[in-house]
Amino acid sequence: MRSHSSLLPAHSLPGTRKNRIAEPSSSVHSRENLAYAVGLQAYIYGYPLVLVAKTMGEMTNQLAPLNEFVYTDAVATPGFRTIVTPNSDTLYLNAWLDLSRTPILLQVPDNPQNRYYTVQMLDAYTNTFHNESNRATKQQARQSVIVGPDWRGPLPAGIQKIYAPTNTVWLLGRVEVKGADDLPQATAFERQIQIKPLQQGKGKASGVNEATPEVPKDVRTSLSFFQVMTDMIRKNPPPACDFVLLNQFALAGIDVQNGFDSARIDPASRAGLLRALQDGPSVVENGFLPYTTVRNGWGSFSPIGTYDDQFLARAFIAYSGIGANVPEKEAYFRAYTDGQNRLLTGEKSYTLHFDRDQLPKTTAFWSINVYDNQLFLAKTEAGRASVRSNNGTLKLGPDGSLDIVLQKSPPRDPHANWLPTPAGNFNLVLRVFAPVPGSLGPHHAWPPVRESR
Repeated sequence: MRSHSSLLPAHSLPGTRKNRIAEPSSSVHSRENLAYAVGLQAYIYGYPLVLVAKTMGEMTNQLAPLNEFVYTDAVATPGFRTIVTPNSDTLYLNAWLDLSRTPILLQVPDNPQNRYYTVQMLDAYTNTFHNESNRATKQQARQSVIVGPDWRGPLPAGIQKIYAPTNTVWLLGRVEVKGADDLPQATAFERQIQIKPLQQGKGKASGVNEATPEVPKDVRTSLSFFQVMTDMIRKNPPPACDFVLLNQFALAGIDVQNGFDSARIDPASRAGLLRALQDGPSVVENGFLPYTTVRNGWGSFSPIGTYDDQFLARAFIAYSGIGANVPEKEAYFRAYTDGQNRLLTGEKSYTLHFDRDQLPKTTAFWSINVYDNQLFLAKTEAGRASVRSNNGTLKLGPDGSLDIVLQKSPPRDPHANWLPTPAGNFNLVLRVFAPVPGSLGPHHAWPPVRESR
């Protein structure tokens, strides 16, 4: 009878170092290619987790510890670099929660002025699982308790329970500012949105006054990516269906059950993973292609806010606009080109014309912000990079239409609706806050940005 070992390739036979046959180069090459293929899939899957860990580490070390809000006193400017594609229309408030230790109580205030606000709740994978908003509360004060997946303790009776899919949660709040004169009122309202641990205490018992470790600065291009990724997965297990994919990562040493140790990776697999780290960023940055619909130069992206198994879509949004909300709360449309498919540039002048029935339909307001090629608010000579519908500055035509002039310098007509642009290429984001349900169907098209002659 044949021995079991005789069924194996000669180079895999056990033996002493003296008589072991060297592994063929084809096998080494195959293992490198396998690690490369697996590594790319892991990079796409893990990108939001790593960016969440990076953002959380920076915020909890520099702005506010775990389970505490950090409030802002002004709208974002070109110097704002905490997240990409911020708006300059709302105040932001942020908190990172660790629900493994205690649920968190959230209080939102009465809102007699019908001010738009939302407290968006994202899990560790950047899926939005709840919005506590003026629309949801019908302008009334409300207290809720946010509960992690592992909590087994008592919960208060008579208040709303919000169950989080992961113990790591990002609260990303937005509060409408209706113009410069409204800023003090908006700031006062913002500070009435509050959180506190359900179980009070000190230190690790409650998660108060703690920061999370900052991740390496080169995490997106070094092997530390896979360590941070697996650490986040172990702390925040994904849906069980994801393990069909995740278990394959172990073929390249990316063990989501036990963690990643670069010192235990064989040279061929290391080489493959390093190649994946070289190509992964480009794959993510161009991940919009399968999910974007462009009409008249304006691109809409789907899915957004929640992603199910569309991991590339999830990674791209983490790269280009981490914290994007669901369309029911905030709809986004981005333009890099004019109506003739030419890149937008500050060296030209443009006009954006809305007929009356083309204007965004919203129960709150809408805005257009200008961004640079790094996806941050653009620096303009005018010191602003937006127009919005809620501050009383937009002037409509006699027929209810709207013309917006986009150029670097002020237009000749001092009464024109001017959106300042920067030098060089730029892109636009049109946001519709609290869009009227049904007003933005799958075939909706905004008017094109046209070059002025």
